[in-house]
Amino acid sequence: MSCYYNEIQGMCIEGNFWQVNPDTGTNWTAESAAEYTASYEPKEIDQLQVHKGEAVERIKASVAKRLTSTFWRIERAQERLELAKLGADDTVIMEATEHLKLELLAREKLREASNLAEQDVIDITNIDALNLFNFIPDEYLT
Repeated sequence: MSCYYNEIQGMCIEGNFWQVNPDTGTNWTAESAAEYTASYEPKEIDQLQVHKGEAVERIKASVAKRLTSTFWRIERAQERLELAKLGADDTVIMEATEHLKLELLAREKLREASNLAEQDVIDITNIDALNLFNFIPDEYLT
């Protein structure tokens, strides 16, 4: 990336325009912009962090897809509970409540599995190990 100064937009640093110097908080002048540009060194992009971010996004997308695709189970359990309440049979109400609870717990376990997998990704220290990482939700479910 580069850095350049535009009198109207300000200093463009890494593709973002700054009206003030990000280091000092003072307004840009032609002199301060020239000094900053002369001493500017692009920040090195940490590829491991980029890949970790991508891996975490894949985990989140996978879990979101699974939660979305199984939401019908929650709706069905809620409907059964409502029907049981209308029937006023305590045994049926308890069974329907327990079924809804189990469905909700399964979703929560999936979220916890996602959190564990994301933490595993964060703990990885090299790109080779990260490339070998594959999120399989069932391996994290306990």
